[in-house]
Amino acid sequence: MNMMLLTRRPGPPLASYVEALWYYDGCQTPHQKERVLPNGRFQVFINLTTGGGAVSGMRSRYIAIEPAAIRSVMGVVFRPGGARGFFDVPADDFYNQVVPLDAVWGSQVTRLGDRLREAASVGGKFQVLETALLQAMQRGAEERLALRPSVQLALQEFRHVPHIRTVSDVSREVTLSRRRFSQLFREQVGITPKLYCRLIRFRELVRQIVAGGPVDWADVALACGYYDQAHLAHEFRDFSGISPGSYLAAERQFVNHVRMD
Repeated sequence: MNMMLLTRRPGPPLASYVEALWYYDGCQTPHQKERVLPNGRFQVFINLTTGGGAVSGMRSRYIAIEPAAIRSVMGVVFRPGGARGFFDVPADDFYNQVVPLDAVWGSQVTRLGDRLREAASVGGKFQVLETALLQAMQRGAEERLALRPSVQLALQEFRHVPHIRTVSDVSREVTLSRRRFSQLFREQVGITPKLYCRLIRFRELVRQIVAGGPVDWADVALACGYYDQAHLAHEFRDFSGISPGSYLAAERQFVNHVRMD
């Protein structure tokens, strides 16, 4: 299967909000559908073939796609909380949603698609996309771009602590009520703090079990912070719709993409 997947880390100041830009160019696949698992990231996709695009908010369940219909695509992966300043509505308005990009960015999406297709090289396409994001930053309100200190501290805590911190613990650290802290976190990150922590744990679980070699499920459950193997299996199925064993046995083009037929 011939395909090309390239990524690029943007420069400052965009790098504070965007984790990566990516470009995919591939051929038709022999199967019709893929299961895309949630990865704890807010993303934007632009179809270079059609010129259309979509906003994919934070997700807690898998979605099904038809890879044969996806030939040439670019995407933006936002840092946790980084997408808020690029849209007029709170990040949790996109929770478990895939929204047409022109519904939120208007007619400029068509012009962006034209410029991306006209760029002669992949590097040129990345530059076009980066410039468009910088312009979107300039249009965004400054108070939306900046993470609330409480949310920023919470994200640091959740990243550095290997297992789930309770919302009550973190809300006390940021001197906010649990309700107010959860509200701010949802608005900027796109999901509740508890669900975000579960997604981080699920993402780490997937990373560990695809690393290669036999999987000792009891050890993996302990390392990833699950109570036991039953808890691990329940959480895995909740996010992916399949068992961990079915995931490992399935054909996968990418870590988060599982063939469905």
